[in-house]
Amino acid sequence: MNWLAGGLLTPRKEGGLRLRKGLYVGLLGLAFLLLYVVDLAVDDWVADIPRMLLPLLALSAVSLLLLSEDPLQYSRSAGSRHISFFQSQFPRVYIQQQYNLTAPEARQRWLTVLRQWRDENHPNHFYFTALLRRRLECRLVFYLQRVLVWLSFLSFVALVVLAVLSEVEALDLPRFYSLDNTALTMARIILPFVLLGLYVYLRVANRPDRDNPTGVWLRWKEINDQLKDWWDRNEGTLLRNQ
Repeated sequence: MNWLAGGLLTPRKEGGLRLRKGLYVGLLGLAFLLLYVVDLAVDDWVADIPRMLLPLLALSAVSLLLLSEDPLQYSRSAGSRHISFFQSQFPRVYIQQQYNLTAPEARQRWLTVLRQWRDENHPNHFYFTALLRRRLECRLVFYLQRVLVWLSFLSFVALVVLAVLSEVEALDLPRFYSLDNTALTMARIILPFVLLGLYVYLRVANRPDRDNPTGVWLRWKEINDQLKDWWDRNEGTLLRNQ
């Protein structure tokens, strides 16, 4: 299984999504630690590089093991525009409303179709593949937005804390935690703005507007609209003729 298949924001398999999430959290978290928390001066590459890899692997493992939930699919939170939009596109919701079925019956009928399409030899397997990829794209963008906004906030807070501590003369801080190092201080100032900029870009480029979605949310709506159209022409016709 090639978990690296696809682009940076377009995983093709569940494993690819988990791998990307782990790498993104690991790299971003490592940058935060190296700038604000841990002084890892790379004097001895043989000894220090493994020390840098340990927190990277630890943060990636936390992402893989503890942050693997799927709130878009299963959350009941009506306050999130992303979750609300994502779930409103489900074909089973459309089937329930258009054909006056109960929620369990609509869900069961739709799941029966999807189980058939999972077979790689099924003529409609491409629908199943496209649906899975669009879902993974939405999950990754939704996840990255949360990570970026929180890390940008934590970076800004850490910068303020270091600035305050540097003004306290009674504290004999190591040079790493002071603001005397101009290059390090500039990097600390730039990082939260870079993270916030990435967050704003992802948010603007991927808007879950009901009337005019963009980015991954538009592609999610398009594939689900195709599936609803397929249902109307096939299973829906059978239901109406009963």
